[in-house]
Amino acid sequence: MKIIADENMPNVEALFGGLGDITLVNGRSLSKEQLMDADVLLVRSVTKVNESLLEGTPVKYVGSATIGTDHVDTEYLLAKGIGFNSAPGCNADAVADYVFSSLSYLYFTKSLNWLEAKIGVVGQGNVGRCVASRFVELGCEVIAYDPLVEETVAGVTLTTLCEVMSCDVICLHAPLTHTGDYPSFDMINDEYVSHLAAGQTIISAGRGGIINEVGLIERFHALDGNLNLVFDVWHEEPHPNMQLAAICDIATPHIAGYSKQGREKGTWFIYQSVCQFFDISLKSSFAEAVSQGSICEIKMNFALKREEAINRAIQCCFDVARDSARFKYVMSGNFANGFDWLRKNYVERDEFNTMTIEHPEFSSELNALGFHQVGL
Repeated sequence: MKIIADENMPNVEALFGGLGDITLVNGRSLSKEQLMDADVLLVRSVTKVNESLLEGTPVKYVGSATIGTDHVDTEYLLAKGIGFNSAPGCNADAVADYVFSSLSYLYFTKSLNWLEAKIGVVGQGNVGRCVASRFVELGCEVIAYDPLVEETVAGVTLTTLCEVMSCDVICLHAPLTHTGDYPSFDMINDEYVSHLAAGQTIISAGRGGIINEVGLIERFHALDGNLNLVFDVWHEEPHPNMQLAAICDIATPHIAGYSKQGREKGTWFIYQSVCQFFDISLKSSFAEAVSQGSICEIKMNFALKREEAINRAIQCCFDVARDSARFKYVMSGNFANGFDWLRKNYVERDEFNTMTIEHPEFSSELNALGFHQVGL
């Protein structure tokens, strides 16, 4: 079996090495010529998988180690009898960690008391539900917009996009779609953006193109900069709008889901799918494929107040400002392919769920964020 795989898929050689010959490629520049003797194609979100890429090749199966599928023409694959699977939910915890790291940064830099905020979530897929459920367990009021679902996690009220856009903190986790009854492209257009109020926070960590970037820049300046903006995804990736990045509190190169464990889970899910498709026995286990954390336990100062304790715990595990500073430094220069370079050379982080934090008073809040608790 000949396998072509994106070079940014972790553990791909270790997991798939026993299934056939593996060639690692640049997913952004992958060409049809590289697939002319391939049986399996393994990609991430940067590769457009469609008729133009696959027609005339012997590819029998495509796996995307990502939660989204907007880069894959699934109708074409179905029509051609080419197997396909993605990895929904693999990085839901990682993206949720990103959201809360961003909020903890805003707590320390702008005194944003997000624990008392009204939360709005756009999109109730695996990531949106994960984010929403954490807020609920922390005691926040949470509403969500997703016209494609009839119910969601307990404690979350489904409502209109207009109402969600009026919340103190707005988290965008919708997939990118251009067709259907509810296309998400430019869903949050000028009409919504122009009504944003001073002090609101927007965290965009789903797909670029959901919110109108030009209108958002105009609204930011109309409010004299009194908006909190966190952007991980961009309309014109890998060429982000640097005017928008310049006014963001946090700006990153589509790495919200790039925890070590999240990426490893994506590869593992596709490995399982490939084995099932070709009727091959699994030669590795989940425990072998997904890493434990580097730091196993954190002991906190029990004298810290609630907000301080929660935000300090988050920062101990993941300081998203590091990623933002690196992004702005690299992208402000003339570094060719800087966006993709940052993704390929990302300094991986561990998920909250790999760490145990001891705190007798705020154990329920820390547990809601995903941290393990001593004795639980």
